[in-house]
Amino acid sequence: MKRFLLILCLCFGSLFLYARGSTLTDHSRIKEFSSFRIMGEIDLRTGKDYSSEVKYRTLNHEGGMRVRVLEVLKKDVQNNKPGKWFYVLLTSPMWVEGREWIEKYQEFLIFLPDDMPVFDFYEFG
Repeated sequence: MKRFLLILCLCFGSLFLYARGSTLTDHSRIKEFSSFRIMGEIDLRTGKDYSSEVKYRTLNHEGGMRVRVLEVLKKDVQNNKPGKWFYVLLTSPMWVEGREWIEKYQEFLIFLPDDMPVFDFYEFG
């Protein structure tokens, strides 16, 4: 019986090592160096030009887009949705529309609507 409890504790204890960050709906907590995962379709622009052409559009799939915030930019309204612009570093590779594969460690300008939750949120600093 003790052996069973020990194995059970070890199994559940290891689950805590792989625990993910929290889900965030209040984007005011997103700061420089925060990291999170975005689910849904997001336009990716290169450079910090808000009016630049969209280079890629993410797919809404279970992996999402994992990013680290390099810079928190301005509040704005896009497609009648309030939100905020962020300059981010892609921290995991992913597929985008057009069946293109994007490698990690690329920088993009994104607009994150206020009503879009982010997952696995970690705040650094």
